[in-house]
Amino acid sequence: MKSHNIISIIIGILFLVLLQFFSTPYPIFRFLVPAFLIYVIAVSLYNRWYLRQIQKYNFWVVLRPLLLLLAGFGLFLLIPSAGLRSLFLIISVCLIFFVEFALGNFAENILINETLIIAFGFFITLTALNQYFPSLSFICLIGTFVLAALLARSFYEFIPQTPKTKIVASVVLGFFASQLFWALNFLPLHFSALAVILFNIYYFCLILNYYHFFQTLSLKKLQFHLALILVCSGAVLVATPWKILR
Repeated sequence: MKSHNIISIIIGILFLVLLQFFSTPYPIFRFLVPAFLIYVIAVSLYNRWYLRQIQKYNFWVVLRPLLLLLAGFGLFLLIPSAGLRSLFLIISVCLIFFVEFALGNFAENILINETLIIAFGFFITLTALNQYFPSLSFICLIGTFVLAALLARSFYEFIPQTPKTKIVASVVLGFFASQLFWALNFLPLHFSALAVILFNIYYFCLILNYYHFFQTLSLKKLQFHLALILVCSGAVLVATPWKILR
């Protein structure tokens, strides 16, 4: 459908306009949150309709753009500078357009990139929320479990395994992510460093399980991804001051 390309651009631009309008000069949550929820519901309904039109409808496919928008909203609220928020929104327009444009495309590289972007956004948001509002720690813990499990389940949707196997694997991964989230918060690090470490380990488990499902897991792949997350996590630990920044 040629009109889908135009609508994808409109969806991305509306994200920018909506958040910018209700956040100038500062976020007005009593208007911003309801307006954003209406926007998310409208986009999800359109995506559902579009996938049915091209005969590729799948609940987990519809869920992915929804998770992306929620992750983007969370990141937007963390940015303190109006200028940086504007830059973030411009980048978000391009990203949302790409995700909407590729809706229904189940290529492995697209799915893994979308999954990693969404996971990073959520982990940054949840670790920040936990650090700045300690009273919400339990909600952040549950949120990590639910979001990590849902994201893994949507990523595993098109692998050749039974639905039960995919659900169990996703729930286990979500549970592991939430336990790791809880443990990492004992470290005296800035929330961004905690989020990167959590993201690295989540990616490691997610991708190795993916290879296992396809029966292509090998020692070389294990060594490569292990080395990758160790280097990334090590760089974060070296570069981050061992104290909570306020």
